Amino acid sequence: MLALRDLKLSPSPPDAADTDFRMDAPGEIMNWLRELLQSQARIQLSTPDGEAIHTVLRALDTPHGMLTMEAPQLGDTLAPVLASDELVATAFLDKIKLQFDVSGLVAIRGDGAEVLRSPVPLRLYRFQRRQAYRVASAGQLYPALKLSDPDLPRLRVMNVSAGGVALQWPANVVPVPQAGAEISGTLELEREVSFTTLLRIQHMSGSDQGAPHHAGCAFVSLAPTAARALQIFIDQAQKRERLMRRSL
Repeated sequence: MLALRDLKLSPSPPDAADTDFRMDAPGEIMNWLRELLQSQARIQLSTPDGEAIHTVLRALDTPHGMLTMEAPQLGDTLAPVLASDELVATAFLDKIKLQFDVSGLVAIRGDGAEVLRSPVPLRLYRFQRRQAYRVASAGQLYPALKLSDPDLPRLRVMNVSAGGVALQWPANVVPVPQAGAEISGTLELEREVSFTTLLRIQHMSGSDQGAPHHAGCAFVSLAPTAARALQIFIDQAQKRERLMRRSL
């Protein structure tokens, strides 16, 4: 018999939301900068006073920790950006927004053209709209949700997003939970990647002639380590998708 447990997870530390989006590891930062370089995504450099220019990343000098960006031919517009003590770079990769502080920006002449150079950022922020991207299930084994009740089967996860999951609920597992119910279990993203979570059912579709129900669920709470594992899983799926598109 189904037991829907009303579990309450410990609240996250005050800065947990910030750390979920912040990246400090040099290798991780360089990986995202390489994505910007390969995609030639437009980067906006803006000041607190509202001055802004648009550029693209031209080169990464990893040994010296330097970025080289295109210097737009904008006349007097570039001067206040170079003079600003506070400068923020913003760029988009698919549904992902990247943001980092730019320090020591200078304009230099290289290879016959003027370019912008600055040190590689020590910190990078990565944001994604909650329901913007869903990772569809690639097989029958993973992802899956093992419910806390040991008498219940392991449920297939049809897709995963940063905000929740879509479950395949077998028609023979009764009672079927209704919208608003909370279920707990272990979300198994891959063979070696799993974490406990509490989910709230947002909607439950009907079943025809013994077909499984489809349950749309939202995460009620995620520990910082679980949120990080989920974000990495989604990142990897997006990278694979971009690589496949480029190979076509």
